[in-house]
Amino acid sequence: MGNGATTSADPRTGPDARRFAVGLAGFAVAVTVCALVLPAGEALTAVRVANATAVVVSTGVCAWAASRHHGIERWWRALMCVMLLIGAVMTVPYLFLVAEQGQAIPKYNAIALLILLLPPASGLAGLMLYPSEPFDVTIRGPTGRHDRYWLLVIVLDSLIVTGALALLAWIVILQGVVRPGIRSPTVLYSFGLTAVSLVQVLAVILVLAFRRLRRPSGLVVLGLGQLACVFSLLVQLDVQVRGATDYTHLFDLGYVVGPPMIALATLLPTTASASALGPGDADRPEAPARSPRRRWWQAALPYLPLLTASGFALATISQQRGLTVEMWGLLLLLFLTLARQVVTLADNLRLVDRVEEDQIALRHLAFHDPLTGLANRALFTDRLAHALNRQARAPGRLAVLFCDLDGFKHVNDTLGHAAGDELLRLTARRLRAAVRAADTVARFGGDEFAILLEADDPAEAARRLTDAVREPFLLADTYYVVRASTGMAVVEPAAEPVTAETLLHHADLAMYTAKAKGDGGLTLYTPRLASPDTLSALHTALGAAIRGDPAGGRLEVDYRPIVELISRTSVAHEARLTWHHPTLGTVPADRMLTAAASAGLAPALDDLLLQTACAHAADHQDAAGGPLPVHIPLSTAQLTGRDITRQILAAMDTTGVRPQTLVLELVGTSRTPDLHATARSLGRLHDLGVRISLARVGTTDTAPDALRILPVDMIVLHESLIAALTGTRHEPATAALSHGYLTAALRLGLTVIADGVADESTAARVHGIGCRQAAGRLFGDWHPERSGGLAAIRPRRQSPIERL
Repeated sequence: MGNGATTSADPRTGPDARRFAVGLAGFAVAVTVCALVLPAGEALTAVRVANATAVVVSTGVCAWAASRHHGIERWWRALMCVMLLIGAVMTVPYLFLVAEQGQAIPKYNAIALLILLLPPASGLAGLMLYPSEPFDVTIRGPTGRHDRYWLLVIVLDSLIVTGALALLAWIVILQGVVRPGIRSPTVLYSFGLTAVSLVQVLAVILVLAFRRLRRPSGLVVLGLGQLACVFSLLVQLDVQVRGATDYTHLFDLGYVVGPPMIALATLLPTTASASALGPGDADRPEAPARSPRRRWWQAALPYLPLLTASGFALATISQQRGLTVEMWGLLLLLFLTLARQVVTLADNLRLVDRVEEDQIALRHLAFHDPLTGLANRALFTDRLAHALNRQARAPGRLAVLFCDLDGFKHVNDTLGHAAGDELLRLTARRLRAAVRAADTVARFGGDEFAILLEADDPAEAARRLTDAVREPFLLADTYYVVRASTGMAVVEPAAEPVTAETLLHHADLAMYTAKAKGDGGLTLYTPRLASPDTLSALHTALGAAIRGDPAGGRLEVDYRPIVELISRTSVAHEARLTWHHPTLGTVPADRMLTAAASAGLAPALDDLLLQTACAHAADHQDAAGGPLPVHIPLSTAQLTGRDITRQILAAMDTTGVRPQTLVLELVGTSRTPDLHATARSLGRLHDLGVRISLARVGTTDTAPDALRILPVDMIVLHESLIAALTGTRHEPATAALSHGYLTAALRLGLTVIADGVADESTAARVHGIGCRQAAGRLFGDWHPERSGGLAAIRPRRQSPIERL
């Protein structure tokens, strides 16, 4: 039966179907009145003319409906058109016989009888192609006992229906054909015509019973139309076989209303209309939970022919032989057995209902975001692949948008996670309201949304989306304005085929470019954005590297020694994160941090550095010469709103490192909105023994109040400050301020570390101004741990400091 490969229904089919249905009802009433009121001759003519008109008009409607669809949707409609076209051709002898000979029922020859078999055969083929899915597809496994069980059920019910219909046909029609005096060709064609008609009836019943229809009304109308034609055909056959003369023209109404009902079915969509589906659900509608009434009706449908045939059989036996007491007793036992079966069937249906509802709920969770109810990444990717396949067959314009909420982190940090969740839900509603019902809106995780548009003007739709998000949100009795940085990738009708993964990547690049601009605007993807050195490309590559995807390169932690200036031995290691890009090579640290901050990836980098450096410190905390602390740079801007204490304690617990071997090197204190909050976050760690270092002292990156507010144990002088203090660069004002800062640090008992020491003379000068430790090229460059370049440095000769 139909595999469900459908195309979008024409939006005008709904109104067209309603108008046609109203016209059909009026037409049927008018013909019925004529058949009842007019004299026999005029009634016969009116019914035959109505039949011819109905068939011709219905043929045209089917042809028109088939032309507006593609694939299997066109095929089943075309087969219905062929069925009605043959019927239209056969109405010519009908009208001739009525006009010339006044025959109510034509007498067919062999060729005419062969032609008469074609419409039911064509209708049967079209019925089998009607789009549908297995009835219990949500609870059946692909193989195994479930398949065998349902196959057995289908076979048994099919045999019941087939046997009941065959018995009914024998009682009503065929037993009169085999009586003496009937010619063998008549017997043959009678059996053939009856068999084809019964197979058509059987197909209607089995499809309704064992297939899950996307729009049941369409197949019901189609099946009733075919059954109406079959009814009139079998009645005519019965009249011919019996040679009866009491034929009433009301039996011909099946020919009058059947073809228009078939035409009406071709106008009805086989899938739920766009307005009936939720946003993004067109193209792959969810399996609805069927009501018990509908399940009961579908399960009991195969037994309806059995009851009908049993009634006819009992009536025939009663007329011919009469029913004895034994037969009545047997019938009573059979009835009780059937009643017991019905009770069991009801229990099974209730059980199946519960199981199927659970399976539908699980399937919904597997393909939808539980917070917003939107499609998730898996469902969005699947629908995008289907849309691209349709676009390849029937070129059209489609677009993929990525939206990232720029103010989400601020809301989450200031108002809490409940407000953040509410913001996501409100954003989802606005996005759904801003697109068509046939478009797909998905949440990819965090504050990132994706939208699949199949519109003629995707840029205008994208502007509606960004404008909708810009409207203030009411959160915790306060209005917040949140902007959405949006990237869009468009597939034009004449574009080369593109995969779903590539299109998603393009939209991702465009979104990161929009986010880097910082205005919450829309950026359209162009090939220039795919250059590896653009900020958006760096965003994408860095995200891939964090996930461990080789396409983004490799992230590793490098270390360099911090030495004691007198002994020239390593007293600590300083860690840093290095990014090796697959095409750009080693990305400069400032560029990597800029890309991470603008893409919201800085916390992930901090986590990676923290875990790796803690593991390194744990490996060296029991070294023979004593533990080697590890200095871990940490951006204070990332401390706001994050439970850094819990994060670091978790890393310490995981790696087994002792607090005394960790030094948190604070970077970017000038960008920290609340140093007092940062001090509170670090206080517990400091109490446990974790030391705090203030890095890049002497640059604008360090806040003047940081030394006073934060629980600092040591400071790291930047090389620019070293140059001013040692006189290698003539900056009297800087030197004066720096000497004051250095004096304050020494009086507070802080350890002073000089950075950027490249030669012995500089090492001697920094020691002279009070620096006990130093780092720089003189003592060893950055090395990954695996290189072995971090061994304690032993002096090869007496240093200038020792000679002083």
